Amino acid sequence: MYNFKDYAAREDRLVGGHRMCAGCGGTIAIRNVLKAIKPGDKAVVGNATGCLEVSTFMYPYTAYKDSYIHNAFENAGATMAGVEGAYNVLKRKRQA
Repeated sequence: MYNFKDYAAREDRLVGGHRMCAGCGGTIAIRNVLKAIKPGDKAVVGNATGCLEVSTFMYPYTAYKDSYIHNAFENAGATMAGVEGAYNVLKRKRQA
């Protein structure tokens, strides 16, 4: 059963200090998506250039506790497909 209070109590994986506007829907969405990930699991956030990217990442600083990849619009999907492929290879090697 889904209980929002359980998810809301989880640690934030998007830390404060970013430059997003207060109450921005993008910030609320990404914060809740990251809270939905199991606490011990890791994530790779792929983000194409846009408001969310320029407000949460300024090299070498990032607001994400998980791995972060900035991409151009045209190749964000391909980059994340590569990340998934690498993950699958690592998963197979650990099971071998």
